[in-house]
Amino acid sequence: MKKIIYPILLMFIAIQQSSASGLNQSQLSCLLEPSRSIDVSSQVPGIVRSVNTKRGASVKKGQVLLVLENGLEQAELESVKAKAEFAVRKLERNRDLLLKDLLSDFERDELLTEKKLALMAVLESKEKLKRRTILSPIDGIVVKRNVSIGEYVGTEPVLELAALNPLNAEVIIEGKSYGKVEIGMQVTVIAAGQTVIGVVDIVDQVIDAASGTFGVRITLPNAGMALPAGLACEVQFPVPHVKTL
Repeated sequence: MKKIIYPILLMFIAIQQSSASGLNQSQLSCLLEPSRSIDVSSQVPGIVRSVNTKRGASVKKGQVLLVLENGLEQAELESVKAKAEFAVRKLERNRDLLLKDLLSDFERDELLTEKKLALMAVLESKEKLKRRTILSPIDGIVVKRNVSIGEYVGTEPVLELAALNPLNAEVIIEGKSYGKVEIGMQVTVIAAGQTVIGVVDIVDQVIDAASGTFGVRITLPNAGMALPAGLACEVQFPVPHVKTL
């Protein structure tokens, strides 16, 4: 029985290896790209007071990238804070009268509403001031810096950021190999002499009629951002697992 099974098993393994080899040879291109690219803009127009980063610098999510002139907003905040503090003190001075129900409904409503509106004005003013500071939405690298101190900022992007950990390997494969790549498959990606294990994240569901190809996206870790985006790469797809009998 074994003499029959082993040759069949070996033949099956050879077929699977040939299939993996054909898949590897059907790659037409592979390129490393950022997992995210973001054009950062300001929510409000204004004059740049400070820029806290430069092209090529690493940034962390929540880091201050740029600050617009905010003297007017800062003064407004101090003003509404003073009004809110006055409203709170006024309410405290009349608390005994409120508790003893010695004030009219109008007076009671006036005191409570005045405090509420004053506190809301503080929150609104803080939000206006916050919009004068631009924070990084991701961990990444500054690809472009489009403004300098003293320049006017409108709706145009002020910075371009790219996330390089993880990276995406965008692979173009001949249509004849469609169905051989599955989401979640672990593959080996080679670029700049480095070998990294990645995972298939996207397999296009439509073959491009003009080129007869389909795309595959592979996500791969890039701790320390050792690999830059823009490099050509090569993917080695695994030989399918075969259970022994």
